[in-house]
Amino acid sequence: MDLIVNNPFAPVLAACLAAALILAGAARFAKLRLAATLAPPVIFLVGYVATYQKIPPFPPVGASNKVFYVALVATLGAAALDVVGRFRRSVLAGASSLLAAVWIGWTKLANPDAATLVLFAALVVGGGLALWGLDRLATLSAPFGSGANALAGLAAVSALSAPTLLFGGSSTGVGLCLGLAAGAAVLSVEALGARRGLQPAAMLGAGGGLVAALDTIALVTRRADPFAMALIALAPFLGPWAVRLLSPALRKRPAVAWIVSGLAVLSPLPVIVALLLLRHDNPLGS
Repeated sequence: MDLIVNNPFAPVLAACLAAALILAGAARFAKLRLAATLAPPVIFLVGYVATYQKIPPFPPVGASNKVFYVALVATLGAAALDVVGRFRRSVLAGASSLLAAVWIGWTKLANPDAATLVLFAALVVGGGLALWGLDRLATLSAPFGSGANALAGLAAVSALSAPTLLFGGSSTGVGLCLGLAAGAAVLSVEALGARRGLQPAAMLGAGGGLVAALDTIALVTRRADPFAMALIALAPFLGPWAVRLLSPALRKRPAVAWIVSGLAVLSPLPVIVALLLLRHDNPLGS
């Protein structure tokens, strides 16, 4: 009980779970589609405020402050451009990743060396790939994709990002990832029953904030593990692939496809943890 009460991540987990339950209720009982779309980025922003105990001033100074506004701007921008309807969702994913990398690493890009430019390009491509993969989960036809599968994928990618941020020196980022993972998991349960898709703002807003947090340890502290980051970028594509391995009878069961897809996206976790332990000093041990 003491471990639960005094856990430093307990406040952010409680805040994200409460927000997820409220938003899931609004989406289900009030039938507000907007609530379902905005729920993931709202949970990310709630988790940020619970973690850092503030809404950062604008314009933000410092990478950790910029993470909040990357998520907010990516959410609003994706929602607005989706209304216009002239942009492919893959382009929106790439734009969100570019926004995160440029805003987080702006000072590093003022006078970059070759290594910084290569790193920047890799982050934009990797982040865009991860965001497109998550958004693609929401747009694929059932059983390979759905809103529930996308939210389960977001929860899994958030969990994969937690140890990467921990070994990268961002303990606060760990709490943010765990809060988003818990909230997205709750939302995915509600979405499973609703059988609805999600607009781009859902994945690109919350995922954009997550990418910005990872960009911080890559561009600012330079402590991101490239192999772990690559696995995170590819993880969303494991969901549809795993569902394709199911028998036709099992594919017809939405709950089975949802569970298999989510676990498949989460499956690189042991590999990521093993890589981090082998390649870096354990931040939890002496």
